[in-house]
Amino acid sequence: MREHTPREMQMSKASEMIGRVLNSNLFPTFLGKLLYIQNDKCYFEMLENSEYTKYNYCAGQIEYLSESMVTTMKFIEE
Repeated sequence: MREHTPREMQMSKASEMIGRVLNSNLFPTFLGKLLYIQNDKCYFEMLENSEYTKYNYCAGQIEYLSESMVTTMKFIEE
């Protein structure tokens, strides 16, 4: 049985990243812009992806991830 890879904290609070873009395979378009945080949930707007266009019809939808998960992810440098 394989061991799981531990997640390392990338930031102290996700609120530091509001307005920035996250690249994650958890999103249908792989790109989400962090809009706001409420009750330990980070809400993202799905963005169009010029490289992977199959699910671009999902652009504009709102999805959420838990803040504890988001703090372990690296945001795209702009």
